[in-house]
Amino acid sequence: MMTNDNDLNLNEKVRNASRSIIESDIIVIAAGAGMSSESGIDDYYHGIDKAHPLLSQMGLSLFDISNHSLFEVNPSLAWGHWITRQRNYLSIEPHYGYHIVYHWKKSLRKQIRILTTNLDRQFARIGFEKNEIFEMHGSMYDVQCLEECGVQPWPIAIEEMGDVDDKTMLALGELPRCIQCQGRTRVCTSLAVDGHWYAPHVQLVQQFHRQFFEQLSNEKKLTILEIGCGTVMNKVREEARRLIDEHRCRGGHATFIRINLYEAQLESRHQQNISLPLSALQALTLINDQIQTRTFPMSTSNSVN
Repeated sequence: MMTNDNDLNLNEKVRNASRSIIESDIIVIAAGAGMSSESGIDDYYHGIDKAHPLLSQMGLSLFDISNHSLFEVNPSLAWGHWITRQRNYLSIEPHYGYHIVYHWKKSLRKQIRILTTNLDRQFARIGFEKNEIFEMHGSMYDVQCLEECGVQPWPIAIEEMGDVDDKTMLALGELPRCIQCQGRTRVCTSLAVDGHWYAPHVQLVQQFHRQFFEQLSNEKKLTILEIGCGTVMNKVREEARRLIDEHRCRGGHATFIRINLYEAQLESRHQQNISLPLSALQALTLINDQIQTRTFPMSTSNSVN
């Protein structure tokens, strides 16, 4: 039985976290912006002036650029922003923490599910399958019809997109057209200001996600690592807590590990709750070091696609 988290030092917390991962049947990685930022991906919710200085200098805010209306009134600027962002994210390799989590799946033979609002698809790039990832806000690498013709969203061909003027942020050349009606399009992700997100494929994944955990036997041990999830965009935090609470209510064993350099405080003093005031990479590395002493060495052969 674990001691209350408040009574433990950091080393003891890391050992308890590693033990929980080894003993778990199901592991959920609930990843927020803090997981991506250590790869070098900017967090837009902490200021567009850092994430995109040019747009900030143009007097635009996050709510101006992540806005359905912008695709209607200024599609060249809307697509210019998203094309730039898409290409930038694809040029950034996932940090080693992603490799660590993927290694747990392979070497420990664990069933790992990913829950995230991040748009960068770094988990998919490291090797996780589509059916293992629930992207709660969809993906900026998918496109939907702006005219609502009924066609299912489809993947964007980044390599076929035109250039973007680096002074005006306007997309040059022809913008993406609907594959069915040839009408206007937009990225298929939940925007900051939106009422037109059409994502039936995300709804199917959400349905599977809910059914999976509703049917999870209380004999299964569940561990959730909530990594880099803040309180501004708290959707992942809320879902992680819901999963933990429901499994415990069914009489199941559930360990909740919060990894957050700045906001690691826990709402509950449950003995199976662990708070690690560390960055994503720091925490995953320390936990993995403990796991390796109990299992076997980690391969460094994984590569990013």
